[in-house]
Amino acid sequence: MEAHHLPLADLMSPARYAKYEAAAQGDAARAARLYVWNCRLAAAYWPSISLVEVAVRNAIDVQLCTHLNVSRDHGWHHDALSERPRLHLTQKERDKVKKSIEFFERNQPSTGAEHDLAEPTGGDVVSGLSLGFWVALVGEGVPRGEGRHLYDYFQRLWRPFLHQAFPLFQGPAQNKPGPIRGALREFELLRNRIAHHEPIYMLNHRHHRDNIIAIAGWLNADLAEYLRHTEQVSDVLADYARFVRANAAPLAAVQ
Repeated sequence: MEAHHLPLADLMSPARYAKYEAAAQGDAARAARLYVWNCRLAAAYWPSISLVEVAVRNAIDVQLCTHLNVSRDHGWHHDALSERPRLHLTQKERDKVKKSIEFFERNQPSTGAEHDLAEPTGGDVVSGLSLGFWVALVGEGVPRGEGRHLYDYFQRLWRPFLHQAFPLFQGPAQNKPGPIRGALREFELLRNRIAHHEPIYMLNHRHHRDNIIAIAGWLNADLAEYLRHTEQVSDVLADYARFVRANAAPLAAVQ
């Protein structure tokens, strides 16, 4: 069965599928092929996204633990949630850490004895935190207003130590984190669009592909080289004309 034989107009919500129908200018078969191609494109991104997302969070985790002089197994979360922390996080980030711990506790085998619950390790907490948490730590925090002296992430996290999570960045990263922040935010937005099955066909995919490889390169040269030679996005982009257009006029939004 070909993609255009799928009854996607019946299987998808009207609001979701209307975007593909509009892009296909009312051509029902082309809209179906575009939807399936969008799925293929999203899947092509996922290996690179998965590798880079985990590498980013672990690089930042290493710096937080090193700064506090604790093992990664012990984790930095004890300090961050203490009454007198050395690692000052905004309430939003503290709440995310608490939710990660609560998620871990909810998923422990029930023995009927509260004192038998295992304590989460640093790795347990890290694995329960979203990409948005790590991107936020590279952000501004609260540079102005109440509590700015404690929650200015640039002054209290980035400049003292967190910039070292990206050791291969070419530029004055310690004092000018803007390019890294921007790249990570674009990476997060793309990742979340894909995770929520949103349309991505209209994005600049060469830019996003290169952005992922650039972030990898700031972390580890071998990782960037591996992604450069194994990324699957380019092949799916090259197959657009055959799969979607079927010799019809191109969709201008696809890059």
